[in-house]
Amino acid sequence: MKISDKTKLIFDEERLFYAEIGRRIKEARIKKYNQFTGKQVKVSLVTLAAALKTTYQQIAKYESAENRIPLIKLVQISKLLKKPLSYFLDDFNGSPDIAIKFNQAFADAIDKLEDNI
Repeated sequence: MKISDKTKLIFDEERLFYAEIGRRIKEARIKKYNQFTGKQVKVSLVTLAAALKTTYQQIAKYESAENRIPLIKLVQISKLLKKPLSYFLDDFNGSPDIAIKFNQAFADAIDKLEDNI
């Protein structure tokens, strides 16, 4: 089965989007600051994985964009590393359409959660 050029382009754009999110996760994990001492503290893959109840291999796959990160995991990572969700999603250099779709899906998920409360 041959994949069309348009499909390849969409796949490449999505991969770039998730690669950028992965890069930002790794950056936030490595450059975390202790709120009491102000010193830089590196959060290991194992520590982050344990907090998320997953494996360190899975976190590494998110960071390398081998696997797409589920929205709920991104929210959890955001809270654990004390970074706003916008840190991971704003100023995306690739196709803005992907970021817009992701942000819209996030907003829809929040609306559904609020409706259930």
